[in-house]
Amino acid sequence: MLSLCAWAAGSPVLAQSPSPDNQDQAALIALENEWLVNLHNPAVLEKILASDFVHPLPTGDFVTKAQHIQFSSTHLPPPNRKQRFDQMRVRVYGDVGIVNGIVLTTDEQGGEVERTIFTDVFVRRNGRWEAVNAQENAVGNMLKP
Repeated sequence: MLSLCAWAAGSPVLAQSPSPDNQDQAALIALENEWLVNLHNPAVLEKILASDFVHPLPTGDFVTKAQHIQFSSTHLPPPNRKQRFDQMRVRVYGDVGIVNGIVLTTDEQGGEVERTIFTDVFVRRNGRWEAVNAQENAVGNMLKP
């Protein structure tokens, strides 16, 4: 298992898709970037999240779209934090898109504060992609001594 993790950590990650249409991949990557930049903006979240959006939490709770937007807009991170994608994989199956990746959070000196691995599920409805599920977990550092 450890060798598999070491191999995966050292492998280049490219966006992949069983769909021949790379426009869907590009649209989902753009949507993920918009979401990351606007994690605490209710107007943008309202547009990205589907009405039936669900966010499962490690506590065993399931958060709705309204609950997610309310929490995100009132629990702001420290202003010195920056986030970016460290890895992202995109798969498209017709009108369903799955995005896996890691979000790297850094402080004002660029020091890593947190790594979060995520899976977001999107559905294309009425010609546009909407997030129907989001789940993330903190990444422990298994490979460092």
